[in-house]
Amino acid sequence: MKRINLFVFATHHLSNNVAAQRFKGLLKYLDPTKYRVFVFTRESPSRVQVADISSGLDVTVFPLSGHCVGSESSALSSLLMLAAAFIRPLPFLLSRYGPTSRAWLVSALTEADRLCREKMAVGERCVVIGTYSPVDALIAAASLANRYGIGCLQDFRDGLVFEPLGRPGWLHGILRKLIERRVLAVSSLITSVSGPLVEDFRRRYPDKTTQVLPNGYDPSDFDGLMNDADSKEQAAAILDQHVPANAMLIGHFGRIGASDGSASVSLASFIEAMNESFAESANIHVMFVGELTRSERTWMDRAKFSLSVLEPVERRLALQLMKRCDKLLLLTGSRASCATGKLFEYLAAGADILCISGVRNAATEILAQTGSGQALLTSEIAAGGGALREVLLPRVDQANRDIRAYSKVEQAGMLDNWISGMVLT
Repeated sequence: MKRINLFVFATHHLSNNVAAQRFKGLLKYLDPTKYRVFVFTRESPSRVQVADISSGLDVTVFPLSGHCVGSESSALSSLLMLAAAFIRPLPFLLSRYGPTSRAWLVSALTEADRLCREKMAVGERCVVIGTYSPVDALIAAASLANRYGIGCLQDFRDGLVFEPLGRPGWLHGILRKLIERRVLAVSSLITSVSGPLVEDFRRRYPDKTTQVLPNGYDPSDFDGLMNDADSKEQAAAILDQHVPANAMLIGHFGRIGASDGSASVSLASFIEAMNESFAESANIHVMFVGELTRSERTWMDRAKFSLSVLEPVERRLALQLMKRCDKLLLLTGSRASCATGKLFEYLAAGADILCISGVRNAATEILAQTGSGQALLTSEIAAGGGALREVLLPRVDQANRDIRAYSKVEQAGMLDNWISGMVLT
């Protein structure tokens, strides 16, 4: 049987953002006898080498230059790219007659158009995936699907209309709705990272099939940690330098408010509660590793408990540090759909997770579902009564922990079933 050609528009494929790379971990576990994969992404600023996703899977990665819609492009250029959502042939015409060197969308579709035409001409099956953000990837996927009448999966790791991260205002809101409607018009399947996002799509697009495709962890990222002597030594040296002997270690990794501004409120609530319950205590140490905003550093300067702040570290070292924590701290804000990427690495690292959140959201639901930790709302902390002290006590129900649904291996099986359904219908 001829293999299925999978065209994936994923602009962040070569970035260091784990959540943005969500398809990289999935693709490596697809059946190499069934799939051939083409990934259209943006060049990495660091010019990283394009490594094979899997030694067995036939994958070609196209790292393309050019800007995407947003602050990096001019208003005229952005409008031209957004117009491609409504005028399907436009990006193909631009590739032939217009200046294309600065538009990623046009460069990506030029390569994909050539390859898809070749594969279709010899009777091979094709499916296209676009993963948001940015919106350029969705427009590219819709354009290719419309041109060749192939199956299309449109994926949302953030909401374009529901709890959007883009510019506020009614005009931007109307434009996002119009663009979303256009890029989903040709989709065979909509996937998104969390239940609230999926429920919103199902409500507004009842005629479309919508499924949860959560972020997850890649088991291979953790398999080699035990034998990685260098990162183990580095982790031990950091802990010896910063963490008091015999202290309970609570670790937070990655960004906070830079990803979701409302999460900074949860940080402030956590620090205030720690000051109240554990001031001057040598029995607990909190370690923040990663990029922090100026206001977040100001809050940490107010800490009266044992605390250290480290600059971002190489990922394998971060994973080693996670595995040595007694508890892992997750800070989320007011977004119901929030299930930040670090949560899934926390799950695989194995330590008990403490989530401080403004609302019950996708992250708190995952903790309850997997038995991997506890959630505490900022309103519960504000009510007093030692709520934080209580959740920091050792848990006795860890045996019920089950995280299999968030393994990329399990999720690749779901993706395979969905794609197979597209080529058979």
